[in-house]
Amino acid sequence: MEWIPIESRKPPQDVCVLVVIYDGREKVKMSHVEIASRIGDAWIEPKDGEVINPKYGYVTHWTPLPEPPDEQVNL
Repeated sequence: MEWIPIESRKPPQDVCVLVVIYDGREKVKMSHVEIASRIGDAWIEPKDGEVINPKYGYVTHWTPLPEPPDEQVNL
């Protein structure tokens, strides 16, 4: 997995990717990782359609989601 800085390249519009969210603390590389999609300059959480609020953290890096498994698991 290769993390891509958003300063160098942004993902396609409206495509879910894995993002790193940094909350601004000096000694922390990242606050957390989650799935989001980009609409213009906004990042949207697909689970609830909420915009990731820059007040609480901002996206610094992204990477494509892995391909899903070929086989289905029956539980």
